[in-house]
Amino acid sequence: MKNTFLVLSFISVTLLIQSCKKTLQDDEEGHPPKATVVVSADRVRTGDVAVTVDATGRTDASRKEKVLAPAAGWIASIKALEGTSFTSGEVMIIIRPKEAEAAIAGAEALLRNAQTETQKAEAQRTLTLARASQNGIEVRAKFNCIVATRSVMEGELVAENAELFTLIDLSTVNFIADVPLQMLNKIRIHQQASVRLESLQKKDYQATVEAINPQTDVQSQTVKVRLQFSALPSSGRFALKTDIMGTVRIIIAVHRQALIVPRTALLRDDENEIYSIVLVNSDSLAHIVPVTVGVLTDSTAEITSGATKGMTIITRGNYALPDSTRVNIEQQRD
Repeated sequence: MKNTFLVLSFISVTLLIQSCKKTLQDDEEGHPPKATVVVSADRVRTGDVAVTVDATGRTDASRKEKVLAPAAGWIASIKALEGTSFTSGEVMIIIRPKEAEAAIAGAEALLRNAQTETQKAEAQRTLTLARASQNGIEVRAKFNCIVATRSVMEGELVAENAELFTLIDLSTVNFIADVPLQMLNKIRIHQQASVRLESLQKKDYQATVEAINPQTDVQSQTVKVRLQFSALPSSGRFALKTDIMGTVRIIIAVHRQALIVPRTALLRDDENEIYSIVLVNSDSLAHIVPVTVGVLTDSTAEITSGATKGMTIITRGNYALPDSTRVNIEQQRD
């Protein structure tokens, strides 16, 4: 029993001495090193940054036409169905005037009432002559077009100037943007832009500012700006239709050789409305640096002060990372 007590006493004293040595070592060298955090990093780079005005809008066509009936009559033949394409000069519809229809109807009545073979033969000649001399009025396409809407059917009686259908020239499809009034002073003719149509696989189409409407929409406080699509391949032109909703970014200026960082490297203090980045020095310690931000895009941020080209910055693992934390860069973009 006495020997057991001596052994336990020896162990306790040994642990106490080791603990005291560790405490003295920590006091001499400072706090124990913090755990190393694995992060991803990139460098501050330079490049051109576009300053843009963003707006919503829809596609439209500058060349549309409502086709009206040139005379009252019956629709004898119609080829212009919704979605049908026509080249300039092609016959779209044939209208038989009321007078011609009356002559044919009279000849048909004679044929029905004929009693003898002679009467029947005479009535048939009259009907043939009426039909041959009254071929109807042909309505032809004035330009290469596609039928957007149709208001009549074959055999229908229409009045003079009645609407038959609406034609659209798809080669004139453009984008009408609703630009906020307070941004209008930055918009100029010939400025370049990028139009994104969400329903077309979020594809971006290049465009140019072509015209600015002089009137303002009172309710929305916007001004309509027309943009012309440019350098469209035939497949892209065919995909464009009218009334497709989308967004546009109009380039109003370009900052040359600006400092750029990935958007993921940017930290925002919403309470104080300030930004910061976390850089890594040669000692592998992370340091939080406040920065001033310029143009923001979906993937990048322009830094106007607080950083220099070539700085190593953390792009993943930077959120809530304490200052002076030792880090291990797992992946860095060259």
